[in-house]
Amino acid sequence: MKATIRFFTILLLTVVGVVQAAGQTVQFSADTYQKDPKGNETRGRLYAGDGRMRMEMTQNGQKIIQIIDAPRQTTWILFPAQRAYMEQRGANPAQAAMERKDGRANPCQGIPGSQCRKLGEETIAGRKAIKWAMTFNYQGKTLQGTQWIDAGRGMVLRQEMPNGDRSSMKFLGLEKLDGRTVEKWEMSFTQQGKTSQRSYRWYDPELNLVIKEEYPGGFVREMRNIRIAPQDPTLFQVPAGYKKFTPQQQAPAGRR
Repeated sequence: MKATIRFFTILLLTVVGVVQAAGQTVQFSADTYQKDPKGNETRGRLYAGDGRMRMEMTQNGQKIIQIIDAPRQTTWILFPAQRAYMEQRGANPAQAAMERKDGRANPCQGIPGSQCRKLGEETIAGRKAIKWAMTFNYQGKTLQGTQWIDAGRGMVLRQEMPNGDRSSMKFLGLEKLDGRTVEKWEMSFTQQGKTSQRSYRWYDPELNLVIKEEYPGGFVREMRNIRIAPQDPTLFQVPAGYKKFTPQQQAPAGRR
């Protein structure tokens, strides 16, 4: 059970990485797809409501659902076969990503042990960006860096670290993707002066989010069959009859 929870949490945060561009305001549904360098594929379903998100996945034949309610700062993980759920209260990076409406919001919001200080505004890749100095703790170490975040979209346009690691975004042009007009961006990443690696992102201006990403080695994640429409509020609620349990407990056995 604990492995299942960890697995799904990682997958959800991966999807949030796609959704987080500026905290979507348009309600929609979509199929999700992910392929790793070994060719393993993962499919799911995503529903985005008003400040809420529902992600459905299947692992080892078991359906798992995660719901994020950003206004209430609450996350639920549902196990339909057992009619059971876990609850987590308090802000987390996924919720913070949904709540950010633009680059003017503090990027450290919802990230424990981090501090951000606004340094000013600059133009990066032809867009107005907010420059932030960031300090955060990782594995007992204090790390520092600088980010330039798109003022209108909340997307990171440039990042620099004291050790020489840096990344930057470059606009390549407009393309059609799944019937939608999107912007293609190239992200170059250089690690301590070594040869730069490149990945690609497709940004949907109407949805105000990245709907596809391709990384070196063949890793791909994207949303397909996007349908813009108001979502049923019950999708973002724990169904009646589900029993609550904690990570230390075993979920109730499934019904036969």
